[in-house]
Order: sequence, then C-alpha cells, then structure tokens
Amino acid sequence: MIRTKLISNLEKVLIDGQFEDYPVITRLSALRGERISFQILCELVVNPAGNNFSQLFTPSIEGALAAYTTVRQVRHVPATNNGRATPDDDYITRAPRLLPDVLMPLPYRGAVAVAPYQLVSLWVDIAVPEDAREIGEGTLTVTLTSRPRDPMTENPNPELYRESLTVEVIDAALPKQELLFAQWFHSDCLASYYHVEKWSDEHFEIIRRFAATARKNGITHLFTPLISPPLDNSYDTRDLQLADVTVEAGEYRFSWEKLDRFVDIAKEVGFEFLEIGHLFTQGGAAYATKVMGTEDGVYHRLFAKDTPCDDPSYVKFLRAMLTSFLSHMKERGDDRRCYFHISDEPNSEHLATYMRAKGAVADLLDGYPIMDALSHYEFYESGAVAKPVVLMNFLDEFLAHGVKGLWTYNCLVPDHGYSNRFLAMTLARNRSISLMLYKYRIEGFLHWGYNFYNNSGSADCINPFVDTSSGDIFPSGDAFSVYPGDGGEPLESMRLLTFHEALEDLSAFRLCEELYSREEVIAVLEDEIGGEIKPSTYLNTPERMHALRERINRMIKVKLS
Repeated sequence: MIRTKLISNLEKVLIDGQFEDYPVITRLSALRGERISFQILCELVVNPAGNNFSQLFTPSIEGALAAYTTVRQVRHVPATNNGRATPDDDYITRAPRLLPDVLMPLPYRGAVAVAPYQLVSLWVDIAVPEDAREIGEGTLTVTLTSRPRDPMTENPNPELYRESLTVEVIDAALPKQELLFAQWFHSDCLASYYHVEKWSDEHFEIIRRFAATARKNGITHLFTPLISPPLDNSYDTRDLQLADVTVEAGEYRFSWEKLDRFVDIAKEVGFEFLEIGHLFTQGGAAYATKVMGTEDGVYHRLFAKDTPCDDPSYVKFLRAMLTSFLSHMKERGDDRRCYFHISDEPNSEHLATYMRAKGAVADLLDGYPIMDALSHYEFYESGAVAKPVVLMNFLDEFLAHGVKGLWTYNCLVPDHGYSNRFLAMTLARNRSISLMLYKYRIEGFLHWGYNFYNNSGSADCINPFVDTSSGDIFPSGDAFSVYPGDGGEPLESMRLLTFHEALEDLSAFRLCEELYSREEVIAVLEDEIGGEIKPSTYLNTPERMHALRERINRMIKVKLS
C-alpha cells in the first residue's frame, strides 16, 4: 500500500524523513503568465510480517490547468560540504548526507518506483499561460494508478490515490521581469562533460539547450568568452574562446564566425544581454588571461597568466581585439547588448593594478557598462568601477552612501545569516531573497555557477551527480544550479526553479506597488516577516513564504475586482 499527499514545493523531502512531518497543502494561487509548483509525497506502507517489494505507480493530472502541467521526480544527490565555517541554525544539516535537488523525467516510461523505508516526491509544474482563460478558482486532481513491474503483464491498473488541489488564477498578468540576472554560463564545462569538440555542431546544440533553460529561468545575461575565462583556473586548464586570432608580422586579425553563431543562439532563445568575459585575471587584474592564436602558421598560446596586465604586447592585443569586436557587433546591431568585465573580485589592495588594467581599454569601452564583483566601498568610491556588484553581506555600506543601480551577488559566502541557495539550506531561504531585492531597488543579481562542472581551480572535471562541492572545496550546490542530463539535455534543480519564483515574487510586488504604493507594499511585507527588511533578511519555512505571497495576491485581486 502506498500513502500519498500533496505538499509545498518549498519542502525538501529527506529520503529518510517522516511522512507526517510534511504539511498538506490544499490551494495555490497565481497570476497569468506565472509558473507555480507543488509536490506529491509518496511512501510505501511497510508490512512487518510480509514481503515488501518496491511498487510502481503512474501519476496523472486532471483539471482545467492539466494541459499546462509537467511531472518530474525529485532525486537526491550527495551533499558533502554543508557549512564551511560557522553555519547558522537554519541549515537542514551540517553533516554529509543525501539531499533532494535534481528534477528528473519520470522513469519506467512515465511510472515511478517507491521502495520500502524511503520517501519519494514528485514535482508538478504549472505554467499558467499569460492569456489563460481559466480565471478564478479551479480544481486540479492528482491520480495515481498501480503499474506492474513487468510491462507485458495484464493489469487493471487500479487507482491507488486521488486528491484535489484548488488552484486560483487571478486575472492580472505577471509584469515582465525587471531585475537583471547574470549567472555564469561555462561553455567549456559542457564540452568537457559531454566529450564533444569545442565549438562543434554538437557543442553549439548543447549550448543552445542549456542557454534556453537559463533564459526560461530568468537569466538575462549570457556569459560570452571572447578569450578563455580567467575564472577558477589556477591550474590553467580552461581553454575556450570565441575569437579566432591570427598574427602576421606582429599584427592581429580576427574572425568572428564562432561569435556570430553564439550570439545568434543567445538571441534565438531570448537573451537580452551578453556578458563579455573578463579581460584580466581574478583578484585584481594583475595578469593577462590565456589567449590562443595562429602565428606564422602555428597555433599556440599567445598570452598566459604570467603576462603582466600592462605588458605592451597584451595591451596591443586587447585593443585590437576590442576594436574589431565592437566594430563587428555594431554591424550586427548588437553592441549595446554588451556588458564588460575587467577583473573578478578586486579589493582595495588591488586598486592600482586594476586601474592600470582598466586604463588600457577604458577609452574603447566608454559608454558601455563595465561591472565587476567587489566588496570594498573605497574601491567603488575611487571611481574604478561605475557599476559595482556587491557581495550581499557588504551591501549595508553601499546602501548607507545611497549608491544607485546596485547589483549584488552571493557565492560560497555568505554562508550564515543571509539568503543563499546551498543544498543544505531551505528553499524558503532561497526564495525569500526577493524581499531585500525589492526593498532596496537592487538592479541586478549575479551568481558565478550556472553549470560549473570542475573542481576548485579547474584541476579536473567532476560528475555533478556525485560531487556537488567541486571536490569538497565549495559549499554543496554552489557551483551549479542545472545538471547535465542524457543527450545534452539540461536538468533543472529545485534551487533553480525556486530562485525563479523569487523573480516572479519581485514582479508581483511591483504590480502590487502600481495598484497601491511602494510604502504600502513594504509595510505589508515587513508586517508578514515581523520586522524591518534588511539585506540579511530571509524566511526559513514554506508556510511563512507562501503566506506572504498569498497576501500580495489577495491585495492584487481586491484592487482589480
């Protein structure tokens, strides 16, 4: 016998958890054009006196919105690094263990196996159309039928379970996402994992699929490596560039066929912006990054990480490349889609070096956004970076000085006291980042790991289904939010979809603001959390996060009724 119930999509169902610990949900609400989710929790009731074989069942969805649903199985992955230093008390676990994350297509040709002594959950997406006709409350019914292990066996497929959920579609369209969102797309990791030649037809097709999934989940900037990205590359193994470089008699020529194909894919799947890869090494821009090219008929390394940032030959190369690139992009009509980086995470000690590096190309990039991750206000105050991307736990000083157009980011820190999306953190903690993004009018959010499938420093490739911590260096889940499925198909994670819900919350807050006022919306949000929203604010339970969003939906509905 299998027992089942419908639960929140913000629950992380532990494989050895207790069925009773996960509260039932009975209703959801959404705006037109919104994606919402819930889970089906299943457990095999063990008979102590008899044999307990795994059972197969087939889920089906009926109701007004059934045509817009997708059902996947939540699978667990090893989380071995959960809290690097002083994790707070809101972690699910500090010890290594299996945690739910990857969303897999249903096995057994649409059926699912439930084994004794473990919980299984299914993730149900509802993609409400923007022009939905199913306005108001409707019923979505989940049915489970038994399935024989032997597909040739005749079976009447008895119904095991039937339960309904009320889904209300509010007659208001979710506004277009305004938050800019960059999550670094590691094209080289896709080539390495799938063992395909870089920039081959197979590679570009995999890039297209992963890029489409990124865009679907709210990412607005596609990381574009003109030259090999100097990111997590201390072992100097990363080699990937869109610029074809030829050197003849000391002069540079460039071919942009690979770039054109890459940009065409970006536009095809809906990307608004291109995030041009860093021109100098991480942590202060002291050196060049790796550049490969053909010189006098020989393809070899032209520059490496031991080339100083102000080396005249490297400066000459960069200026020639950027001049050619911008000219080419202007011809395409795409140059204003580009954001640029100098170096990742410089600090005050690196100011002089950073300014030398930036000075080598600043005139060529005049008028284009230059953004870099940094955390020291003095660095920004010097004028080195016009568009700072500030680590979340350093935002207070920038906000106190009234800096406008702020971006923020998290990575392997902050690991306590803030929202983040490590595997060992709750999904409510992940999603509630929307509160501080809204209150402080944050312009953009950056995260470094959309699909980083290397260990730290890129010494080796990893299997992300087995290693979620980049060789036990980074917090589990930090390096990627999408998994590499069979045949080049990306598999979404619970964390990826939950962060997209945070983006949808932001849009709903904005709509509510249009109907009321910004002050009223902030007052309601702060009433729900029981205090002032700060950069460190997060909620940690599904119930509180759902109640907050439900209140916003009710306000919208009342005003439009």
